[in-house]
Amino acid sequence: MMKALKRIVLGSLLFLTLVLVGACDLRDIEGSFTVQIITAGDNPLTQVVETEYVSNELVIEFAEEDELLELLRDNFTVYCGGEDGEKDELCLYDSGYGRYLLAIDTLDATTVENGYISFYINGSYAVTGVDSTPLKDGDVYSFKIETY
Repeated sequence: MMKALKRIVLGSLLFLTLVLVGACDLRDIEGSFTVQIITAGDNPLTQVVETEYVSNELVIEFAEEDELLELLRDNFTVYCGGEDGEKDELCLYDSGYGRYLLAIDTLDATTVENGYISFYINGSYAVTGVDSTPLKDGDVYSFKIETY
């Protein structure tokens, strides 16, 4: 009886260990970054008059092999510009200058005349695109609609 109980307990522990290990992400996490979606207008949740506010913010962990555009696509609804200039959810078209966003989360540049999705890294206008920006631990990547 005691041997049977030991086998049941050990079998249960082995099963739980396998379940827990299987549930863990086995990638080597290198760091995390924050994505901010910045919306124009007053924040309906505050009493402060604003011209823009962070309407969505998400911290995303990444591994060495991860790319920003793919992580954005994994965590938000994202549309890039297609070869025809229309929305492409696969983000396959490279304009020669890289891929560019037409929409992310609640931002949709196609609804604004002369609008585009601007991309900021730590508060400064990005000099790289979303498909060529190296991920850095602690960075803040912000997106908002601007016009030209």
